[in-house]
Amino acid sequence: MKNTKIMAALAIFLAVALFIGAASATVVNVSTTTTIPSSEVINTAGTYTLNYTASQDPTGNMSVGTVASLPSGVMFSYAGNSLTTDSSGNVTIGSTQENGIYEGTYNFPAVKYVINVTTEPAKQSGEFAYDPALNAMVWTVTKGSGFAPQFPNQQYPAVDTEFKTADGKVATTKGATPIQIPEAGLYNYTTTDNTQTFYFQVALSSGPTPTPGADRNVAKGKDAFVFEHITVNNTVTSGKLIKFTDGQMPAVVNQISSDANGVFYLTEDVVGNNYGVYYLTDGWDPEAPYINIWYPELSIQAELTTNTATGATAGDSIDGKNVNKDTVVSFLINAPKVGPAYYNETAGTGATAKIVFTTPVSGKTTQFGKVDYNNKLLTASQTNAGWTAAGDNAAAGTYTAQAEYTSPQCFADYAKKSNTISFTLQSSTLTITAAKDSVVRSNPFTVTISGKAQTVYAVFIEDYKTTTDKIPTLQSGQSGYQSGSDMKTTDGQIAGANFKTDASGKRTIQFNTAENTEDKTYTIKVQGYDKDGKLDAGDYDKVKVKVEKGALTISASGDGSYYIGDEIKLTGTNTDSDLVFLFLTGQNLNANGIVLKDLPKKIDARLSENPVAVKTDDTWEYKWDTSKIALDTGAYTIYATSRLTNGKASDASDSTSKYATNGKAVKLSDSEYATVSVNLKQPFLSAVPSGTIIAQGDKLYVRGTAEGKPNNLMLYIFGPNFFEDHSITVEDDGTYEKKIDISNSMSSNQYFVVVQHPMYNNNFDAMLVDESDDYKYFQIVNSTTGGSQQGSFVVWGDNKLQGSQAADALTKMIDDANIDDIYTKLTFTVAAPWIRINSPGDQAAGSKFTISGTTNLAVDDQILVEVMSSSFTAVDKTSTSTTSGVSQTTKVVAGEGSDNTWSVDVDTTNWKLDQYTIKVNGIEVDVTTTTDFNLVEKLPDTPKPTETGAPATTTATTTATTAPTQTPGFGAFIALAGLGAVALLVLRRN
Repeated sequence: MKNTKIMAALAIFLAVALFIGAASATVVNVSTTTTIPSSEVINTAGTYTLNYTASQDPTGNMSVGTVASLPSGVMFSYAGNSLTTDSSGNVTIGSTQENGIYEGTYNFPAVKYVINVTTEPAKQSGEFAYDPALNAMVWTVTKGSGFAPQFPNQQYPAVDTEFKTADGKVATTKGATPIQIPEAGLYNYTTTDNTQTFYFQVALSSGPTPTPGADRNVAKGKDAFVFEHITVNNTVTSGKLIKFTDGQMPAVVNQISSDANGVFYLTEDVVGNNYGVYYLTDGWDPEAPYINIWYPELSIQAELTTNTATGATAGDSIDGKNVNKDTVVSFLINAPKVGPAYYNETAGTGATAKIVFTTPVSGKTTQFGKVDYNNKLLTASQTNAGWTAAGDNAAAGTYTAQAEYTSPQCFADYAKKSNTISFTLQSSTLTITAAKDSVVRSNPFTVTISGKAQTVYAVFIEDYKTTTDKIPTLQSGQSGYQSGSDMKTTDGQIAGANFKTDASGKRTIQFNTAENTEDKTYTIKVQGYDKDGKLDAGDYDKVKVKVEKGALTISASGDGSYYIGDEIKLTGTNTDSDLVFLFLTGQNLNANGIVLKDLPKKIDARLSENPVAVKTDDTWEYKWDTSKIALDTGAYTIYATSRLTNGKASDASDSTSKYATNGKAVKLSDSEYATVSVNLKQPFLSAVPSGTIIAQGDKLYVRGTAEGKPNNLMLYIFGPNFFEDHSITVEDDGTYEKKIDISNSMSSNQYFVVVQHPMYNNNFDAMLVDESDDYKYFQIVNSTTGGSQQGSFVVWGDNKLQGSQAADALTKMIDDANIDDIYTKLTFTVAAPWIRINSPGDQAAGSKFTISGTTNLAVDDQILVEVMSSSFTAVDKTSTSTTSGVSQTTKVVAGEGSDNTWSVDVDTTNWKLDQYTIKVNGIEVDVTTTTDFNLVEKLPDTPKPTETGAPATTTATTTATTAPTQTPGFGAFIALAGLGAVALLVLRRN
């Protein structure tokens, strides 16, 4: 009850404070969303106090029904404009303040809430109240009593909100569901989400000040516009225009109320951006009268006039362009909604607009050429306001044009002006310009003529009538070309023609050049016609364009030295033509060169029919496969030319090629060219085995290099009653590797290997014929002569040659001069696998040493080395002792001789004294060997000489039992086990 009185007093205090503040400021309630009630929108300049309510305080520490004003320093912003509450918590809105919804954030001070659980019976405050001793809002409750705490704003804490004591006890709320707290204490909760975002709206009137009376009545279904004062459907009583959302459940988007006489004042702030259909109704009624409300948009276009009788255009805008003074231009005003809505064809009335031109000296006028563009009646969505040329007396320079309403008056006063267009007026003097001063031949160039609009001019290469050179020629089918006006040279080249300028007085004309166009400077002339239709000697202009030779390059991949069979990549650039002709010269070839791409056919360079095409970026490439070119080893020169030439000859020659120039292959100097030298070498073959002695069950690797880009190699193994053949794949870099598994059943003996390369024709001319598993033979097949058999021998089956004889026969067969195959040979020996261990001798306990040995297993084979204690006596179940030893794998490495080696490092720390067995196993090959060594307490000292040089003597300690001089082996260790600790200690002491 006491707390209730305090809250009531606080409410009275706040009300008084607000009343006092209201004397100098208007109160506005801020919103926590961007939807601002119309009653809270700031429509006039002034000072405003920004209030918030209890429900907007995120800490919950305000009683329901109370309000408070924001403190000083809270900043609100919109579109770069900001307003900050002053020391009184007010904001001041100026008359020029930007309209919009302003957003600001206030971080409320955190509030500490305490639930005081006591042991006093029936003690419960029933609400949170401020306790200055705890500086917190406190709710007192008896331990075990059921209650549901509420914040001062009558909101329950969120479900699972935790109130905690200093010693870690937790009470968790359940919303409106009562809870019980079984243990006494002060349970604390401090608010964390203390930030709130607030909004208020400024909408100072930007339209006409509403005055009694309407501008016009708008019939149902028709269009109305922002800034108008209207009645709807002749209704003269108060009403509402409402815009609804689409869909089955329409909601209000915007609402506009009329005055008592039914007049609606469509100001910008009332309509906002809510354009479209409005119903004259108090609520959703699809049968109610409706109108459309739009913004009175206005825009302007200026286009070249294509018909001077009607002012018609083809959409060719002059905005941002140059136009001649005599160019006729149509100015179009677009009022897509206003034009049709206001135009009355019968009365000849409607909305009007004007076009204001800004001259090059910043003058303002509605006059352009012969037309005054003031008060132009808008008859449709687009109105042609008039067409005219600027005239010879108009000042040259840049003009701008912009349209604006002149009626109705509300549009003239408040509607936005149109877009602005600009254009530059220039003289109608006849000129010609070139897009570039020079061009590499085989490329086109353009010239642009500028003169009077829609006028025919002659454009031609000067002195074309007397030239015999290959000159640039006109591109056919160009815009503005006047049919039948071609100007030709004596040999029929089209050097010029008549062209008609467009509506802007311009025309761009293209000339083409070819690879044989004479490289020099050409003069292109434009000339007008007089009234008699003859060329006017006083009306012309000229421009010079230089046609230059292009450049051609060639390079070959690699270092210039290649094995026959390699692919050689030829690349380069060509700016002189669209084609590259390739030919080469060398010993005993046609002196002027032969076509590279036709090999092995040897075609004269002058007859080439297959040049390489140049890409759009002026590069070219050709991949030359040298495997079937029928050329011997040696040095060759490759030529690349931009035209078909008579090879490297210094004179032209007749040619039947379609690329010939007037039936001629030109001399080399008449073409751009470049050369590159290549040296062709015979491919070679190498093979290296991974070892010369291979253990049974192991593997053999044959590695090497095969130049000349063969598809594959063949490998043959010959031995006593043994033959195998293998195909080998060669990598792109010419290297290869073949793994061959040596079976356990392969006899210990010497074996012979032949590796065969197919060479230039990529065919194995000495070929293995595999008729069946029981009969195989080699024969020579000469692919050049259609595959006729030249010789053969059997390698497996009846009448076969012995292994070594067969290997020798194959090498001799490949040596046959009639075939191009080559070979290399090698041998290896198969032996029973073995592993040997170098005896490590006795080792001292705790020492580190290396166990090593030799083997005939292959390099990189893995072997397992195990060291095991020889002590296998029974051990007490409670004993913690372990058997000493080690097990690890290692790889075989190459030795200095024919034997390979292996090794492992052993650390005997914490091993016990014993005899140990070393066991070594092959992992990939089935082979095992063992040896033993003893681990002793320490190795015997090496005797040292006395000072006199006499040998040192040792004195044995006499004991009940004589100890042996050596450390115990496997059997001795078992015997000693029964003698007891005393004997063992004596043994160790010795």
